[in-house]
Amino acid sequence: MAHYDLQNPRLLADFNGYFGDILCLSHTDSCRTEAGDLIFLEEGMIVTAYDEDWNESDKRDDLIATGVVERSPQSLACRGSQWCLRIDENGGRHESQLITKQ
Repeated sequence: MAHYDLQNPRLLADFNGYFGDILCLSHTDSCRTEAGDLIFLEEGMIVTAYDEDWNESDKRDDLIATGVVERSPQSLACRGSQWCLRIDENGGRHESQLITKQ
């Protein structure tokens, strides 16, 4: 199981933009945190992206991925994506699958 580090900023992302080891984060220079704050993205930032998801029992079980922020590759930039997340070896998964690292 993947470990989830609570020290990383947690950013709202649309997991419809999940392509293997890349997740589109933003079409602008910023993203919203879980608390609603605006954070400006920079190359090399380590962040956790999440997208609200609900299981069959109607309980929230967010999709989640951790990795390094980088400029979007040309194949995504041509569609408007400016920043993406290079997802770490743990990949994307539901939050219920994670072990919390204190």
